[in-house]
Amino acid sequence: YYMQDEELAQHQVSTLLFIALTFGIGMFLFTKIFGVQVLTAFTGSKNHEIISAANTYAQIRGFAWPAVLVGLVAQSASLGMKDAWGPLKALAAASVINGVGDIFLCSVCGYGIAGAAWATMVSQIVAAFMMMQNLNSRGFRAFSFTIPSTRELLQIFEIAAPVFVTMTSKVAFYALLTYSATSMGAITLAGHQVMVNILCMCTVWGEPLSQTAQSFMPEMIYGANRNLMKARMLLKSLVMIGAIAG
Repeated sequence: YYMQDEELAQHQVSTLLFIALTFGIGMFLFTKIFGVQVLTAFTGSKNHEIISAANTYAQIRGFAWPAVLVGLVAQSASLGMKDAWGPLKALAAASVINGVGDIFLCSVCGYGIAGAAWATMVSQIVAAFMMMQNLNSRGFRAFSFTIPSTRELLQIFEIAAPVFVTMTSKVAFYALLTYSATSMGAITLAGHQVMVNILCMCTVWGEPLSQTAQSFMPEMIYGANRNLMKARMLLKSLVMIGAIAG
């Protein structure tokens, strides 16, 4: 039974890695083909200086889309196995690379927004590779990708649909705020971006709680040791801690 569980876990991880890679390539192609059109529709045709700078940034960052999505799947798999150190090391390394890269490429080399994009893109690829290596060290074949069946796609959709709706709602709300700010000019947009970053810093306390729930909840709801009572207790505790932190 243990070997069967291992093979099932390997198959599920490989399937999700394939889906992440496919969507990552799709996002890369979408950015390359429709980047300017989307940015123009979002910021308005009058903001030529914003469109040019944003497109430069988006086109460079677009190279990292496959690595970003694959890395997120690898990170979730590690957290599902109660392994937080592997993702922590990867994110710490990415932060250092991004910070040093920003200083060197922007301040020293004078590449401006393109330098910031290159630094972030490289840091994301390195983080994804480290996430995959961490899975390998846990006994998984991280670079093995499996094409899912139609039945598996439906199962994944059923599980992911609630999270997808939640994330889409959040993104749509922040996108609406940014869209409104762009219509007021570059200075207003810059001020809006500063305030959004401050908001993200203040709300960062909820992310560890979210990651904790993602690590423990699936086992309690769907695992062999299914225990809905413990799942409810954990959820109530996380909500209470989140309210206090907020």
